[in-house]
Amino acid sequence: MLTLFITAVLATLVLYFWARKALLEKQLLQEREENERIMSVAEDLQKRLGKLQEQRKESTGGLGMDMLDRLCEQYYVYEGTDNLQPKILKEVKSLVEGLRSDPSVQRSLEQSLNEKNDQVMVRLRTAFPKWKEEDFLLYIFAASGFSTTTISALLEKEKPYVYNRIYRLKERIKNAGTTDKDLFLSCLEH
Repeated sequence: MLTLFITAVLATLVLYFWARKALLEKQLLQEREENERIMSVAEDLQKRLGKLQEQRKESTGGLGMDMLDRLCEQYYVYEGTDNLQPKILKEVKSLVEGLRSDPSVQRSLEQSLNEKNDQVMVRLRTAFPKWKEEDFLLYIFAASGFSTTTISALLEKEKPYVYNRIYRLKERIKNAGTTDKDLFLSCLEH
């Protein structure tokens, strides 16, 4: 009986430690996936900022240059140290949060679209006054050239949801009787 009890306790301990190890591995894997997703967003932002710089010789309203400057500063300060990746990730998270929830950053993107595309956002807001602000924000991100991955991170939604929402926006624009629908759609075709 005692041997059976000891065997049961040992089996329970082995199972406990095995389950704990599996849980820790799962958490580590999730953390790595999150870091990779964030780095993907950072790469997309960097590519987009590069495109904006190529498209416009003049100022980008400060938004793009500020983002790039912040990332480069963190990279320069922490290059070659163990702190590089955590600091860059922290900075990218800060940038994502700014794009996600800071109205002034969102207005800056909107103004940039207006300047480059014949007041497209002013016209869009006039043509579709009943749209939710989230619809306009989705349009701004898509028209600014952000990838679906980036938009998913910014809106905190899954990629299929973003694909579906962009498709529905395009359909609503196509079916609208507005004379500016070609302009609206062309901005989404970057």
